[in-house]
Amino acid sequence: MEIQALIPALLPQGLENGNTNIVQKGTESFQDILTQAVSKVDTLQKDAELKAYQTAMGDAGSFHQAVIASEKAMLALQLTVQAQNKVVEAYQEVMRMQI
Repeated sequence: MEIQALIPALLPQGLENGNTNIVQKGTESFQDILTQAVSKVDTLQKDAELKAYQTAMGDAGSFHQAVIASEKAMLALQLTVQAQNKVVEAYQEVMRMQI
């Protein structure tokens, strides 16, 4: 599983293809982008749970899909946690600055 496959699922629409020049004045706030990213991670988690349930109920064809969905959800969650850690670290660094 490559992390490149998860990037389109976590980025706001329009940034999937690496097009970063589409930022326009007043389009979306940071809060909206963050909310969308967390929502997408939640969706991946719910999809993995559903596929695991289907596998547990005897749908033998969904085993591979359940493992793939679980890995996607795990990687997305790890990416989210690392982003959170970096934001907290940056905040702490700013708070340590002397004026």
